[in-house]
Amino acid sequence: MKRGWRMGLMALSLVVPVGAAAADDVEAQLKSMQDRMSQLEDRLEATTDQLESANDKLSAQQTLIERVEFDQKASSGLAGFLDSVEIGGWLAGSYFYNFNDPDGRALAGANTGGFAYPFRPDANSFSLDQFWLWLERPVSEENRAGFRVDLAYGKDAGLLSGDFGAGDGLSGNDFELYQAYIQYLAPVGEGVTFQFGKFATLIGAEVVQSPDNFNITRGHVYNLFQPITHSGILASTGVAGLDVSFGFVNETRSFPAADIDLNTDKAILWSIGGGGDAFSWSFNGAHGSSDSGLGFDAPAGDKETILDLILSFSPTENFTTYINADYIQTENSRGTDIDGYGVAWAGRLALNEKTGVSLRAEYVDIDDFFARGSDLSVWGLTTTVDYKLTDDLMVRGEIRYDDISDGGDLFVDNNSFGVGVADFDKQEQLTAGVEVIYTF
Repeated sequence: MKRGWRMGLMALSLVVPVGAAAADDVEAQLKSMQDRMSQLEDRLEATTDQLESANDKLSAQQTLIERVEFDQKASSGLAGFLDSVEIGGWLAGSYFYNFNDPDGRALAGANTGGFAYPFRPDANSFSLDQFWLWLERPVSEENRAGFRVDLAYGKDAGLLSGDFGAGDGLSGNDFELYQAYIQYLAPVGEGVTFQFGKFATLIGAEVVQSPDNFNITRGHVYNLFQPITHSGILASTGVAGLDVSFGFVNETRSFPAADIDLNTDKAILWSIGGGGDAFSWSFNGAHGSSDSGLGFDAPAGDKETILDLILSFSPTENFTTYINADYIQTENSRGTDIDGYGVAWAGRLALNEKTGVSLRAEYVDIDDFFARGSDLSVWGLTTTVDYKLTDDLMVRGEIRYDDISDGGDLFVDNNSFGVGVADFDKQEQLTAGVEVIYTF
């Protein structure tokens, strides 16, 4: 019995330490598991923060990408618009000598003879005539809306804007918005192009733009019969092989361009023409309210009709010629009506790729041209030689002769009536000039 008792005690003594050790191991394992769980939670929290940060970065990157894409689209749209806009222009300057030898203040406007050719008016004087810049977005079936703007600076711009006697000869250097119109190609028939704003006239063979004329100076037909610009709306289209235009504008004439519409009534403007490679023709005109065509704005009530015919012939690549005939009839509100006609013939022969020679002959006859009721008859002859120094740079020389057969002695001579008063006491005038044009 004692032996069994002792054996039980020994077994119990062995069991108790083993159970205690097992409990300690469990507790240690639990603590280790808790530590690992805590570490996992820390890692999970860190991973969550990283994911949130990554999401924020991804969102910021997406926003940046969207902005870049928007900027690219905007840049692409602007680039596309700029690619569709055509830009060009030129710079033209001249010097003209008057063989009637005016002097002093009589030099200002001496070449005009009171009417003859306002462009290049000042005798024996260097002149910045035109700095011209034009921008256009042409219309087409793919691009039906567009615009055109022509800006001019120089003495010609001063004439167009009515800047007379500005201390710089007959005209001062000035800015002029020559053209500014919106255009739209309507999908009607062969297509109808509408222009709304200020646009060049349809009348006449010569134009304001220096590089587009055979001669340096404009002729009497241009100066005495033809408008320069109009403000209104113009529609142009093709009909049965003909080019047809019809407009509704403020007034028929606009030189000088005071931009003042003195009539509540308006005027109509038209052009119809056709032809082929060698021959072309156009019949143009205007009828309605007018500023009288006397070189200044007259009171409301003037009515005017202008009929203009242009025949152009180019039998070879080297030779082009035209006839420009005009008729004008004005009902003047001051009681003096104007009735007259003018004919100009001009041609240019290209001697080679660089050199050309041009000739213009013209005659003008106008009844009751002057306020005192006297008539005007004048004829002129102009010859011009042009030479291209480079593809962009051209120099021209010109000699012009004018003779007044009826209307008095209207050209200036070498004397003056007192200070700054020119003596218009010559029937004839001979001038010579040179012009330089750089086109870009």
